[in-house]
Formats: sequence, C-alpha cells, structure tokens
Amino acid sequence: MKRTQIKKIMLLLMILFSVSMQTSAENTDGIDKTKTWCISLIGKSFTDISEVKSLLHERAKNAVIDDLFNMIVLKNNPQSVSMQRLSLRQYFAESVKVSDDLEYKNGSQFGEVCVTLQGKVSNDAIIQYRPFNIKKSYCFFDENITLKTLKLKTKQQAILQALYDYDERLRGKRTEDLLGLAHNIDYGHTGFSTNEEKYCVDVSFDVLPVEINIFKKQQMNRKLSFQTVETVVSTRLYPYLAATISTQDAIRQGSVQRLIEQINTNNQDEILQFFLKRMDSMIAENHQNGIYNACVIMANLENRVLVKHKNKIMALYEHLKQNENQWVNTLAQLNGIFSRLN
Repeated sequence: MKRTQIKKIMLLLMILFSVSMQTSAENTDGIDKTKTWCISLIGKSFTDISEVKSLLHERAKNAVIDDLFNMIVLKNNPQSVSMQRLSLRQYFAESVKVSDDLEYKNGSQFGEVCVTLQGKVSNDAIIQYRPFNIKKSYCFFDENITLKTLKLKTKQQAILQALYDYDERLRGKRTEDLLGLAHNIDYGHTGFSTNEEKYCVDVSFDVLPVEINIFKKQQMNRKLSFQTVETVVSTRLYPYLAATISTQDAIRQGSVQRLIEQINTNNQDEILQFFLKRMDSMIAENHQNGIYNACVIMANLENRVLVKHKNKIMALYEHLKQNENQWVNTLAQLNGIFSRLN
C-alpha cells in the first residue's frame, strides 16, 4: 500500500471515528475487561474502511475473550488443564458480552490504527467456573468379589451416586467418563457398617459446573447417528482423507485440493462414508475445520452418491443450524448440496 493511500485511509478513519462511545467500567454484577488492539496498514491491501474496521473488531473481540478466559478460568481452576481446552474456550466465549460501543483511533506508530472495546462476563456465568463441593455417604456389598475389589467399587459408586444426585441426567453415561468429572477427591470414614453387612464410604470432591455442562452437551451431540455400514478405506486413499480432518493446521493445509484431485467415479461412496462415520466425533470435539473440509469434499461428489445419504446430511445441517453464526461457511457448503438434490 502506497504512503499516499495510507494517509488517505488514516484521514478518513480520523473523520469517521472522531466521535466514539465510552464504555462503562462498572463491574458490580460481573467482571469486565477493556482491550485495545492495533494493526498496521503498511503493506496491507484493504479496499475500504469497512474491511479495516471488521478486522480490528474481530481481533480485539478475540483478544478480550482470551484475557477474560485467562482471568476467570485458567488462573483459578487448575482442573481446567485436564479439560478439552477448545471446547472450554468456545463455551466461555458464548458467555462473554462484547460491547457495541467501540472507540477507534490512530496508533502510536506510523500507519497504525486501533480499536478499544469492552467484554464482560456476568456473575451467573462466572459461578459455572468455580468448584462446587459434593459430599456423599454410600454403602455397598457384593459377596462375589474380593475385599480389594469391593473397596474400590464402593469408592467408585460413591462418586457416581453423588454425581447422579447433582444431576440426574448423568445417569447411564460411561463410568470412566463420569469419574473424570470429580476433582480433589477425599475419602473420609471408610469401613464396614456396624452389622458388617456392607462396606461404607464417605466421599467429598469438587465438580466444575461448566465441565459438566460441556460433558452433557457433547453427549447430546453424540446422539446424532451418522454411523454407516463399515467400509474398508483403501490404503492409497486413506492418507488423503485423514489429512483433510487432521487437527494439525500444517497437515490440513492444501489437503482438500489434493483429495479432490483423487476423486473418481469408483471411490465416491468410500469417501462419503469415511466422513459420515467420523462426523459424530468431530462434532463432539467441535472440530470446525475438519467438519468444514468434509463438507467441501462432499460438495464435490456426484448427486447419485449424495442422494443415498441425504437424510444423514440433512441431520448434520439441522444440528449445525442451531448455532448458525458459528457454522456460516459450513452451512453454505451444505446449502449448495441441497440445492442440487432438491
């Protein structure tokens, strides 16, 4: 970008942003954070001011969410390191209210423009990230197991029953998953009851409400059934397929085009079923890049293949539609598919 162009854009920015709204600093009902984010216009190819404003706003918003995330979640919850960081960060972002009052100004460096905005998290949301202590007394006996197994099973059942008391909707979920929701476990009195008929345990532990909410949400996502008849993916094709849904950016880069170049009349069923089979797990992990890439590939398949799984693709569309703002580009790919099939 030429020096004269930079001067023109900065002059326009000064005119348009000279009247700016001041954000409130009150935090009596939550925690707020004010963030200023700057970008340099030097070397950039912006077509108009709206592009500059949009980029500034998006980066400042993400920055203020990250700051609040560190202040409220990571700093005070060592348990959170064992949780799925991506899911936790996304869940937290939904509870941050970013003010519409924006203050634009020139930065301290030549060609630099900045925006200041405020993000706020209510006390109701903050409470979800504070440990909640649960206590439970539980007795159990099974004459068909050893004493060592009886002690272990009673301790596990005490935790499970306490979790069921906390939220009945956790009942029926996998034991190993539920036990992972209990933190700072402390067993008080343990031993046989007075009549020695049962082994009893007093247990106390912490749960993070937000962790349980995320867990329940993931379990609901898994109820979407995209499972298909098992098919064997060819050894030659598998590396191309796997790369498109990798969680590593470096592996995903360029993978979609490479796979599209491998598509032929005979392997399209195989490709579609590969993605449908893995859709549940990608949704549960909120793997947005993987899901988007899968939909791009699906959009490159022939109608004769897609129509056989139209109901499964529609179920995916309806699920993502519930969070439309998060899945704009992915939904656009699916809309393109349906326009061909209808």
